[in-house]
Amino acid sequence: MAKKDRVPTPPKRPVQAPKAYRQEHDPRRSRWIFIAVAVVIVVAAAAVGIGFIMSGNDDGGASGAVDGPGDCQRQTFEALEASHVQELPEGYEYNSIPATSGLHNNQTAIWNLYDEPVPQINSTHNLEHGGVVVQYGSEVPDTAITQIGDWYQEDTNGLIVAPLAPELEEEKPDLADKVVLTSWTHMLTCSTFDEGAFDDFVDDFRGPQGDAPEKFELDSLVQGGN
Repeated sequence: MAKKDRVPTPPKRPVQAPKAYRQEHDPRRSRWIFIAVAVVIVVAAAAVGIGFIMSGNDDGGASGAVDGPGDCQRQTFEALEASHVQELPEGYEYNSIPATSGLHNNQTAIWNLYDEPVPQINSTHNLEHGGVVVQYGSEVPDTAITQIGDWYQEDTNGLIVAPLAPELEEEKPDLADKVVLTSWTHMLTCSTFDEGAFDDFVDDFRGPQGDAPEKFELDSLVQGGN
């Protein structure tokens, strides 16, 4: 039998390794990437800042705690209409307890230290002139009340000190063991006498430096006058 011719093995072709792909550098593309990253960083920082500010204002009108033994808290309230009335209209309500602004009698209370409550309709007029009213609840210890009286005697101008009216304590029972200082649109609530916090509040809001609409000089707000 005749032998078949062998099919020749095809020659090996050199295999060329694949070339790595290299993209040409585009400086404009790099610049836009840098700008985009910078914008993201700025937006993120702004969001964090806004969140911090909002979280600091969650507590209604509260403006923050005041360091000191009295565990004091400041609050600011919206100013109500400051008109004179003989008596409050039926159903009228102040926006804070005690009042920090609003309708009031045309007669101010006498600047003094009292052992009985002062009618709110009169003392609110004192606030309008730049006064500060200090009121303490029925459960505040006698020692704290004595300290408040001694503090008052050191600088009496533009100040009224008195017990909190029972009807106000009934409306807000948690004030029974508190001392509350009020000026026009501002309030300081303390768990006891705190000389530093009291002084700071008076310095900020009494007389010409406060937010009262009809501020008087301190020498016009003397003890025994009105």
